Amino acid sequence: MKKKQLILLPLLALFLSSCLFDSDDDGLSSWLSKQGMPSSYKVQTVTVDDLNPISAEIYSDTFPQTAWGRGVFGAGFGVTYDAVFDFALDSSFIANLEVADSAQSIFFLYLVDSYYGSKYLPSDFFPIKEDLKLNVSWILSDKLNINEYYALETLNDYEWFEELQSWDAKKSADTTYSVSIDSKDSLLAIDMPRAIVDDVRKNSGHRRLQLRISAPEASHVYRFYGPGHSSKYASYRLIAVNDDTTFTYATYVPTRAASIVSNREECSDCLVLHGGGFDSLVVEFPSKPIMKALSDFYGDEFPYDVGDGNDVRQAVVMAQLSFFRDDSKGSRELDMPIQVVVGSYLDSADTMVNRLESYRLDKQTIIKDGHQNVVFHDGDSLTLQVTKGMRDFINRASDGRTFKMMMRLGPSVISEKDTIFQDRYTDEGDTVYATFAHYDYARYDFTSIRNKPARLKLWLASKRGEE
Repeated sequence: MKKKQLILLPLLALFLSSCLFDSDDDGLSSWLSKQGMPSSYKVQTVTVDDLNPISAEIYSDTFPQTAWGRGVFGAGFGVTYDAVFDFALDSSFIANLEVADSAQSIFFLYLVDSYYGSKYLPSDFFPIKEDLKLNVSWILSDKLNINEYYALETLNDYEWFEELQSWDAKKSADTTYSVSIDSKDSLLAIDMPRAIVDDVRKNSGHRRLQLRISAPEASHVYRFYGPGHSSKYASYRLIAVNDDTTFTYATYVPTRAASIVSNREECSDCLVLHGGGFDSLVVEFPSKPIMKALSDFYGDEFPYDVGDGNDVRQAVVMAQLSFFRDDSKGSRELDMPIQVVVGSYLDSADTMVNRLESYRLDKQTIIKDGHQNVVFHDGDSLTLQVTKGMRDFINRASDGRTFKMMMRLGPSVISEKDTIFQDRYTDEGDTVYATFAHYDYARYDFTSIRNKPARLKLWLASKRGEE
């Protein structure tokens, strides 16, 4: 095929939208230099409309997550979260329980003050008042020898998480707890079912107690400090009462803690992502329409199949994929936009790996319309940058590969028209936050991706000319 002869300009190309480089030609020149390309390379745009995916699949993350520093329990938007704690109970106090007239146990949780006291939450968000119907289940070991007891301190967390996926509780009891939260620090002191302490006091000796708290009918997801916090740690108290007048007690801090996630979605074919975890949506696009658009634009064949098959006749300066979105099918607890985090599948030593994409600010668009990579926001489109992935894909498309990308719900955006997308200090010494420090346990339905075509826009630095 006859090739077009593109003249390499000594100046920067005018085809590139300046807003992508903050209206600064030196920005493009610097970028080209870092990529090992002369600043004289011409930059042009190619657009691929009506790009339909060949597959889109949700991967729900239901593997237990550590709650050592912070954890959650409760329910929200199609997902329930249970809190599980692992205790090593020494024999010394259990002997007191055996001879006591009666006994009881209390579980203490401190709610996360940086969330419940945050100035970024809506003024009418608190107070929260709710009667929680708790299901408390537990696994209590037989008497442990001293080696088994100390081994609990060094148990690998990942091994424990694996065990939690098939939780086999021998005992379970329901209780109702009234929770009332205002915008100040809150301590939850939850009376545990009597059956737990009765079970513990039956036999003396070192024991292992695994305790699970569920609230599947809760209206909120409650955030608490885990056992790893320096002062507001989760703890379990056993109390021995004598003649209803005197008592002694021992307080135990969990050796480990986890949150167990259960997806309660009823539509198995829907593309629903949940915030707060690591649910991911993987979308795969065919190579043919992208290669055809490049062939039509440049006038020579794509993909390039000479030599090693790597097509390096141009470098992707920027790549954006725009999707249709419908916020009415989503739900959230916080009144903030939510960032969509994107990753692309790249070739690494002939192995496909997923790498998170960098986010380059489009300042002019942000000032006018806000960030484009968020949901729960004005408009009906979502634009994600896939520069790393598209650069790798075009260079290697001769082997017939498709383009794959991954999407997740990220943090909430505090100021949707802030063009400095990072935390920073003001001249007065105040900290300005770009995103909220706590995830919104939200739900978003991306099913329209299957039937609403996407739009791909590429900015390409061409290496063509006399070859």
